[in-house]
Amino acid sequence: MAACNSGSASTSLLVLRLLRLEILEALPESCYIRTGFGFQSIGGAEVDRVRLSDVAKRAEVGVGTVSRVLNDSPKVSAATRQKVLDTIAELSYVPNLVARGLAANRTGLIAAIIPGIGYTQHAEIIQGMTDVLQANDITLMIGSTGYSDEIELRVIKAFLARRPDAIYVTGVRHRDDIRRILEQSGIPVVEGSNLTDRPIDAVVGYSNFNASADLTKLLIARGYRRVWHVTVTKDLNDCIEDRLEGFRWVTSTRTEVEADVIRCENSFAGGAEAVRLALASNVKVQALTFATDVMAVGGLLECQRREINVPEQLGIAGFDDLTIAESTNPSLTTVKVDRVELGRKAAELIVNRLQSNHHCSKIVDVGFQLVERDSTRHR
Repeated sequence: MAACNSGSASTSLLVLRLLRLEILEALPESCYIRTGFGFQSIGGAEVDRVRLSDVAKRAEVGVGTVSRVLNDSPKVSAATRQKVLDTIAELSYVPNLVARGLAANRTGLIAAIIPGIGYTQHAEIIQGMTDVLQANDITLMIGSTGYSDEIELRVIKAFLARRPDAIYVTGVRHRDDIRRILEQSGIPVVEGSNLTDRPIDAVVGYSNFNASADLTKLLIARGYRRVWHVTVTKDLNDCIEDRLEGFRWVTSTRTEVEADVIRCENSFAGGAEAVRLALASNVKVQALTFATDVMAVGGLLECQRREINVPEQLGIAGFDDLTIAESTNPSLTTVKVDRVELGRKAAELIVNRLQSNHHCSKIVDVGFQLVERDSTRHR
């Protein structure tokens, strides 16, 4: 097995972003002294915290009337409703959804936990979820774990403290304490981006194992016999691991195939280094299958620099079908997954569960597609 340097280390172990929440922290009112329509903390710093009673006082109506306006009750006259709405706007009042959520046993919030904010694949899933949830008047909160189990546990606890109605987590293999807290959360839990027959609650994804296995079979069918797989040195997850295992399963059953594994950084530079390592080996490697398109594109660029004929001298295949995959020269053979649809399916499953529709499937396979382009032989 070959390995290459991981390059500069990540500058941060924690990347946690909660998209703008329409809630306020449920701090005890006894800790504050009222100052007009705001509050001043005991320490002296003023806090802009307008309450329901402030709105009622300014609008010269009862607290119950303000509550009915917020809940869109038909038992309020048009004139009174408009007066209350104008006052809400004037005071910049934000309803305390935590308190309302406790009363209704719903907060209208869904939590989504992803490994990283900057990856296109996760952004597409979030977009699909947002499309469905916004149509159902549900707000999505997002937390990023940086591929750290410790941070994932911390993020989950932070979200559960805010009483979300459901939670989406990336991947299907979790540390025991993480799995336990999700199982005991009492809310729908949807795992995504991979498949398992033992989900915590429900799962929406595709088989990374099968996708990688089918891609490896394709390369063998195209005449490649010395095939190596390039995986990552860090930021491991069950999706990446299953891609490696799918490759190993196929090559272990084909005696005519010489296989090995290179581990590199998940970057253009890492992909380039993988090509250099393959060329420096004692084996005349015929094809490289990369765990990600990012590394595969880096490999293609290195082949161009070295004037290596792709696909005849070296076949290159990736995984993810990023936008750049069809624009490289040659265009990149890869695996395509409709991750926007995956996000939609995950959100639809959550909405169905919240609507007490327990007859929907708990295992949803969105499938995958091999996209054969010019970076591998067509015969």
